[in-house]
Amino acid sequence: MDQIFLKEVPLFSDLNKDEMSVFIPVLKKLSAAKGEKIIEEGEQGDKLYLLFKGDVTITRRITMLPDTGDMHKTFTTLKGCDHTFFGEIGLLGFAQRTATVEAATECQLYTLSHVDFMKICKTNPAIALKVTLKMAHQLSCLLQQNNEDILKLTTALIYALK
Repeated sequence: MDQIFLKEVPLFSDLNKDEMSVFIPVLKKLSAAKGEKIIEEGEQGDKLYLLFKGDVTITRRITMLPDTGDMHKTFTTLKGCDHTFFGEIGLLGFAQRTATVEAATECQLYTLSHVDFMKICKTNPAIALKVTLKMAHQLSCLLQQNNEDILKLTTALIYALK
């Protein structure tokens, strides 16, 4: 793990070298084989994932009806070359995962636990603010996209029922 990679992760892009160095000792390396589920929708999560190498797909259940099988829709594929992150809700505390993340290729990731993030927040509030604002921006973009999807689905349902 180095600061060059961290600087390319949007969550940490506003941090200087000294601020980034606070995260390096607490990040845990994780490998995932192709096809391995990294996050399972509905499970409790308490960490954020940084995608270092490889690609992952993000899927969600598309029905709430029982006995409909494994009906999932792929929403996006994240690529390691983008140095992106996911699972940010888990960084805020134990929260139910909203999607399934599966390794589309062999992946190398780093995780940041809620406990470690809270320790950093207590000892470095300025760093915590910068990272939390980035998370808030990411979550607001996801919320906006979800709202647009709901509007489209509602519109389609109205036309289907006419």
